[in-house]
Amino acid sequence: MDYEQVLKNHDKLIWKIANYFYGVDKNDLYQAGVVGLLKALKKYKPNKETKFSSYAHDYIFGEMYMLACNKNLKVSKDMLCLYKKIETARYTLAQSLGKLPSNLELAEVLGLSKDDIDMACMSAKVVMSLDSTNEEEKSIYESIGKSMDLDTKILVDDSFEVLSEEERNIIKSRYYEDLTQSEVAKKLNMTQVMVSRYEKRSLEKMRNYLSV
Repeated sequence: MDYEQVLKNHDKLIWKIANYFYGVDKNDLYQAGVVGLLKALKKYKPNKETKFSSYAHDYIFGEMYMLACNKNLKVSKDMLCLYKKIETARYTLAQSLGKLPSNLELAEVLGLSKDDIDMACMSAKVVMSLDSTNEEEKSIYESIGKSMDLDTKILVDDSFEVLSEEERNIIKSRYYEDLTQSEVAKKLNMTQVMVSRYEKRSLEKMRNYLSV
């Protein structure tokens, strides 16, 4: 296998992925991407369903991610905006299909390439992993910043009135059924990112209700 030719053929791909990050030297990212490309080349088994460029995406991104984790990692705003668009479409399409759509289905609906969908999703996972907190271990009372007494319990129950049915289902699943965000996502046919966003929004609504 001619490694130099493979690198030449995928040079633009490596630079494209490098541009998803900022706050990290692009040349360093490129070199990390080359390492990822070569790792992908060693493990790739040709087949009709997966192109090498698509297969290599995860390896290239992974090496850049490992490099960037040791620095002040940031993901481009354009990529995060794209991810928000993708998640909105994923939720809408899931309602009509009765299941979570694949990235390929989303690509067709949004008029994007599957590679762009995959990359946006991976970028978002980076942000979530860096911004994650210990929310999974908190009770509903700790999360809304209230002591757990009888009056508070009554007020918390009352605060459910300001939530939509979807928000109530998420809060009850998370804090009363002790499900993780991943488990709630599967239960409600959503993504973990969507559950996290709904949960934060719901808790804020409840805090506002209790502060009146």
